Amino acid sequence: MLLVSLLADNGWSAKDGLLVNEQTDRAKHYGNLRTDREFEDFNLKVEVRVETNQNSGVYLRGIYEVQVEDSFGGAPDPHHMGAVYSRIKPTVAAEKPPGEWQTMDITFVDRHVTVVLNGKRIIDNQPVMGCTGGALWSDVSKPGPIYLQGDHTGITYRSLVLKPVVK
Repeated sequence: MLLVSLLADNGWSAKDGLLVNEQTDRAKHYGNLRTDREFEDFNLKVEVRVETNQNSGVYLRGIYEVQVEDSFGGAPDPHHMGAVYSRIKPTVAAEKPPGEWQTMDITFVDRHVTVVLNGKRIIDNQPVMGCTGGALWSDVSKPGPIYLQGDHTGITYRSLVLKPVVK
């Protein structure tokens, strides 16, 4: 089950089999979409379409943001698509142009993250040191929800598959 903050407007809806965040009024504060369950070690496969200048994120355990944004054509940067925001810079740029579907395969185990973006491993089993901005709390030892950032710009997802990693 997915939940939206009651303190913000809900821009999220299901349309034609897609999960869409539409933001029609820039003066409003739109909410993030999060799971009601909490997770520890997992693999998350996401398909997302990022349009020009769109910016979102996928939060792991509610505290580590894997960046989702239009950064096509830029050099690897800790604020670009697939990065762990402000913490881990991808080793290569693997973004597709705006408007194309992109895939992220994220594995998170023992505070180590691997990100495969569009079939290219851009982060390989790197430790995440410290929470990223927007974290729900600062306790890095506890499980947490998956949440999709909905408060920056609109964004469209068509597939999210979450599987536990059993050690």
